[in-house]
Amino acid sequence: MVGSTAHAELNLEVARRSLVLLENDGVLPLDPTAPLRVLVAGPLADDAQTQLGDWAGGSGQAGWLDGQPRDMITTVLDGLQAIDGWTVTHTRGADILTLEEDPRGRFFPDHQPRPPVVKPCEPDAALIAEAVAAASESDVVVAVVGDRIELVGEGRSTATLELIGGQNALIDALIATGKPVVIVLLASKPLVLPASASKAAAVIWAANPGMQGGRALADIVSGAAEPSGRLPISFARHVGQQPTYYNQIRGQHGDRYADLTQSPAWAFGEGLSYTTVEYADLSLEKTALGVSDTIVGHITVSNTGARSVRETVQVYVRDAVTSVSWTDKELKTFRQVDLAPGETVRVRVELPVAECTIVDAAGARLVEHGMFELLVGPSSRDEVLLSAEFEVT
Repeated sequence: MVGSTAHAELNLEVARRSLVLLENDGVLPLDPTAPLRVLVAGPLADDAQTQLGDWAGGSGQAGWLDGQPRDMITTVLDGLQAIDGWTVTHTRGADILTLEEDPRGRFFPDHQPRPPVVKPCEPDAALIAEAVAAASESDVVVAVVGDRIELVGEGRSTATLELIGGQNALIDALIATGKPVVIVLLASKPLVLPASASKAAAVIWAANPGMQGGRALADIVSGAAEPSGRLPISFARHVGQQPTYYNQIRGQHGDRYADLTQSPAWAFGEGLSYTTVEYADLSLEKTALGVSDTIVGHITVSNTGARSVRETVQVYVRDAVTSVSWTDKELKTFRQVDLAPGETVRVRVELPVAECTIVDAAGARLVEHGMFELLVGPSSRDEVLLSAEFEVT
């Protein structure tokens, strides 16, 4: 049975847990009982089919299906309009792209169809002026931007990671109004936001949140659900930083470009909550282990804020000296713990030593003897990870 109530509820819960809160100056969560005037702006605020992402009906990849039923999809605009206490208005503010026939013709030499060529839309002064005027009459702005389905998927690589079309100009103009702006990114790949986005009140990465994505986003924004998603990718500050990933191979010279840090804008494993969490006192039960043993560690995790939280305790391993070039650290396991306000727990983490492998020069996967570090914390950034050494003998 497709589209059952049970499936929709599971879809909603998965979407809630996958949304990642990247930035928040305290404006979120918004009070669902306050008489707020909320402007929902952006070309993707009410784009039901793009919200579903690639290889969905209507994406063009599944050409036999024109689209999913619109009445089964809750867009960001739909979700926010369903909150009773708010007055929600909508303006597009920008267009993203148009499609043109490839100048080399509609077909490849083997008669397969060529995909059309994307032409970014120029910023539209009238659309931006309309959005600015609406923002001036609102208490908060939710700007929904990102990629249309023509920019993602098989055969649809882009040469840049910047927002396409008039979206950067729209964000610049909305930020300039001085109103709190919550940026929602609907994009399956990590995009580079304009410099003005550093002044946004909040940033949420929604990826492609599916049919119930609008309800899930509304639940997060209004505080009905706690944000618990964590990034499975890193976001570059500039396309020139690519490739950007947390498990870099050791051995490069320096830690920055001449003109830019190598640190990503947002790193693998990052994600905020509506509370604060502290890590302390990492310890190991044994520090000398054999390949058949299990690493057992304990770390204190405290909810130091006023709201409940589902915290993802991430466990990385660093092999101190390897016979071949290897990654600086690798995520090996994680624990999710639910903490009430003010609650502190001692979290047990376990990892078989057999999983601390590299691939040697002969192509064999094995655990090399020597010193390792167990790294535990809320993300892959070194500065937030606690370390404990162990030796494999």
